[in-house]
Amino acid sequence: MAQSVKELTERMTNVDLWSESTNDDRCDNCKFYKMMGDAERGIGYCAHREVDMVVGGPWWCKLYDFSPIVAKATGSPKQSAGV
Repeated sequence: MAQSVKELTERMTNVDLWSESTNDDRCDNCKFYKMMGDAERGIGYCAHREVDMVVGGPWWCKLYDFSPIVAKATGSPKQSAGV
């Protein structure tokens, strides 16, 4: 079902979604990020039920949960939890 702008805006606000991160904690190294197309495009889908929308790789939200597998697959600058 199509998502309205109002619904997407409410989700964005509820999860504190930002179009860039202040560090290397980014969507493209989060366990909920599903890459769409080539990693170079930096576009993916957030599979978290509270987000459930297309996101940019360098974006961030408060539901972030690091995944080394996703980070390696996307070529994210952060490759380990200790960085």
